[in-house]
Amino acid sequence: MKRSISFAAVLAVALCVAPPAAAQVSPTDVVLTVNEQPVYSWEVGLLIPQVQQEMARQGMQPEQEMVIQASMQRVVDSKLLAQEARRQEMKPNDQRVKETMAQIETQAGGKEKLGEALAQLGMTYQMLETSVIESDLVQVFIESTIDPLVSVTPEEVEAYYNENPQMFQQPEQIHARHILIKTGADATDVTKAAAQAKAVAARKRALAGEDFATLAIELSEGPSAPQGGDLGFFGRQQMVAPFADAAFALEVGQISEVVETQFGYHVIKVEEKRPASTMSLEQVRQPLEQMLRQNQGAEATNKVLEKLAENATISQVGGGAAATDAAAGGE
Repeated sequence: MKRSISFAAVLAVALCVAPPAAAQVSPTDVVLTVNEQPVYSWEVGLLIPQVQQEMARQGMQPEQEMVIQASMQRVVDSKLLAQEARRQEMKPNDQRVKETMAQIETQAGGKEKLGEALAQLGMTYQMLETSVIESDLVQVFIESTIDPLVSVTPEEVEAYYNENPQMFQQPEQIHARHILIKTGADATDVTKAAAQAKAVAARKRALAGEDFATLAIELSEGPSAPQGGDLGFFGRQQMVAPFADAAFALEVGQISEVVETQFGYHVIKVEEKRPASTMSLEQVRQPLEQMLRQNQGAEATNKVLEKLAENATISQVGGGAAATDAAAGGE
């Protein structure tokens, strides 16, 4: 189970996805029961856009059925943890629930607009608040029972650093400025020739000794123009190939030939270079410790979930995944 998901962020993703006009499934349809507690179609549907985004970031292109099953599993996990929290007589953090609801309202543009957005999803304000309360109860359970078990020592951080050197490599970087004369996707040969001529003229002025940053402010048509064309430090993979090839071939202080990319014609000047290097342990100690804590917490949470699931009764109701697929706009 993912422990660091912001409920407000989940909703913000879901609110960007309009429900299909042809959906025949009601958001209040029950698709599962977890120890006789119903799981509604809207609860699963709320998570589907976020799960899709997470899988896409991992390079996956899953079928809709896989996305729905993953969303269902996430809801089941949440129900199991919340039920255990109630069994242990834990209570949600009322102040945090209020703050979360206020944050969601602000993101939606106010309570009225939130209500309109929820209606598009087939949800009500009360449904949302109920889900926020349950989500917070899960967080209380994790804070009370999981987090105290998590302990990462300096030796563990150092061992992970030494065993995974590839994770801490920094590629060669350069700090450059550029002057961009834009050409659109529908540019004709005439307009492209005119843009190229402007770039050639800009290069001549730079080679003649005029200050490159001042020229960029005057001539560049790119978003970095107000900063004198300053692009900061970047790696080769961060730029399109023609630009990167030209920029990384330059020495510090050198000005490139005119370079054509899909954005237009560029003149590039390199200000600084950083060779490839390895980040030191001290540079990465804090984020690395945080990552290891998150990993430990996730492992501990999964062990708790395994035990809870062994003794749980989880039943599919009606169309189950198929019904949720229809609610999510599946074929």
